[in-house]
Amino acid sequence: MNQAAGTSARATRARVARTALTLRLTVAFAVVTVLPFALLPLAACAEEVQVPLDRSGHVQRIDAQLAKRLGTLTDRYPGFTEARLFRAPDSTFTFEVTMARGGKVLRERVPFSAASVDSLREQISLLVAQKAPHAGLNQEGRTLLLAGTTLLGLGFYGWALPVATYVEDGQAIAGAYLLVAGGSFFLPFAATGGQSVTYGMTDLALYGATRGIPHGILIYQLFTGNKGEPEALVGSAMVASIAEGVGGYVWAQRAQSSAGSAQTISTLGDFGLLEGLGVASLADYYDQGMHSAAAATALAGSAAGIAGGAALARHRDYSYGDASVMRNAGILGAFAGTMVADWFQPQDKAYVTAAMIGGAAGLLGGDRMVSNTDFNVGQSVLNTLGMVAGGLLGLGVGYVSTSDKSDNGTVLLTSSMLGSALGFAATYGSFLPAARVGRTDHSSLQIELSPLAVLAAGALRPGGNRPDAIANAHLVRVSCRF
Repeated sequence: MNQAAGTSARATRARVARTALTLRLTVAFAVVTVLPFALLPLAACAEEVQVPLDRSGHVQRIDAQLAKRLGTLTDRYPGFTEARLFRAPDSTFTFEVTMARGGKVLRERVPFSAASVDSLREQISLLVAQKAPHAGLNQEGRTLLLAGTTLLGLGFYGWALPVATYVEDGQAIAGAYLLVAGGSFFLPFAATGGQSVTYGMTDLALYGATRGIPHGILIYQLFTGNKGEPEALVGSAMVASIAEGVGGYVWAQRAQSSAGSAQTISTLGDFGLLEGLGVASLADYYDQGMHSAAAATALAGSAAGIAGGAALARHRDYSYGDASVMRNAGILGAFAGTMVADWFQPQDKAYVTAAMIGGAAGLLGGDRMVSNTDFNVGQSVLNTLGMVAGGLLGLGVGYVSTSDKSDNGTVLLTSSMLGSALGFAATYGSFLPAARVGRTDHSSLQIELSPLAVLAAGALRPGGNRPDAIANAHLVRVSCRF
């Protein structure tokens, strides 16, 4: 009996011990797995936000050059590199200073109260007003803007003003040209001296100034039916150019347009204008002398393209390079449509239709190709150069491989188009791994070129001896992974 009772007691103690162990393990597991997620909101709340160092909100950071101009921080922090100010969720501030000493990067974080930050901002604002009034202004696009306006003055405004004002004296024309050409630099220079000039503002301003020239011509034709005087037409182009240049600048400034957004608007605006001219051509407006209807159609296409570009920019996070690559894809699509149409030797309208469809398809494809990329400016420029150089290379191959005694237009157009496509694809593919961001599960196009195919092309002549490896070589191998 006693033995049975002892056994029962030991079994009970064992069950209690197992239960206690299970509870401990459960609590430990819960702490390990749940606690990190419970702390996530606290971690998120602990994030600091960078805030301006001055009262105007222009100075986000003070670098070594600005610190020397202001005469502050460099003595207190030897090896000073930069300073930033951060605000915590509890409204406390941290003044972070980065220094370089002895080949090492040092960082010092000084806690600041709200009152200390007000005093700091007052001091920085006073120094900026006295010694560096333009500090903090983003004028990255100012040089490009002034270069563009100067070129417009030299190439268009300089001679357009004397023509539009009916100046006939040679000396007066030369004097007006020189004055306008010089003023095309100094007037924008003075107007943008104390303002931020971003790349987005520059892009839209130059787009308006350059595209305003054909827009002005179309506006004149809209109201006169191309029956007016040439001097008035030039005047209309000049006025529209200046008005659209200023309008594009102000639009980008108020909308805070990035360079990618501005380039997207410019790209779709250009394609919209070309599509409008294509519709006018298909409707035979110019052949029938209906210049007003043709001008209205082209202007409507341009306006639709600009509006579409603005809408697309709001739903995309394009960089300047992304928008440029999309533009190149649209150009390539229009080129491809023209090539396909030329194979069948149709009427002129078929060429226009094919180019319009190809251009639209190219833009859609280009939008897909840059949906998860971040191409920079240099990469987009190389993509453009690759497309142009590929077209020239293809044209050269077609030219040297055909006879001068026959009509080789179709062959030359096809070889040039294929060369452009290969140049575009090769540069796009080479930059894609570095430019891809976000998802990586979208389609990937790979193109391989084989130099053996060149030998195969020469060995395919009648009687030519060709090894199997050369005879079976492929000039282009394309693979697409989805």
